Amino acid sequence: MKPRLARWALLLLIPGFFSAGCDADALSSNSVFLTHEFSTDTQGKSIRFTFSSNDVSANRLNDISCNCSINIQQYIQSQGFQASDLVSATLVSADLIMLFPITKKVDFLSQAILKFTSAGNSVTEVANLSSFPATREVSLVVLPNRNIAAFLESANFGAILQLDPSTLGADESYDFSIIIKVRLKLSDGN
Repeated sequence: MKPRLARWALLLLIPGFFSAGCDADALSSNSVFLTHEFSTDTQGKSIRFTFSSNDVSANRLNDISCNCSINIQQYIQSQGFQASDLVSATLVSADLIMLFPITKKVDFLSQAILKFTSAGNSVTEVANLSSFPATREVSLVVLPNRNIAAFLESANFGAILQLDPSTLGADESYDFSIIIKVRLKLSDGN
């Protein structure tokens, strides 16, 4: 009876050895994954999208530029890597926050689309939203499996927020900020 139990115990342990081998392979790969959240541009100012109701139209998409340069290479370097070590990157989240008018909620919007821009790359949509609650902050829906490494490798990249307001106040200024979280896959070169 004891040899039979020993064989059963051995058979139960074999799958554990195989799964441990897979984990060891994953740990010994030459890739490192980092997650970074940022909300400021290269000047240390909030990434903001500002416009006047006089400059946009209701019930159509309007391009609002952040008029900023975004760069996360300093973060990558602070972690011991170079921009050239970036293998791929994906957007994890994009939270849009209404700063002004103070009394207004984001439910006056019908649609919002976030796009990244940089020299040498096509403007690329990375997140959107078409249903807005009566709050001052919303999380955009991130487009899955969109590799944004080409933008993050750039010395500077920008962002465009396309907004479709259903209504606008007369002669009113609007101000939004955004908080972006990215997941980076980097080669550790070892």
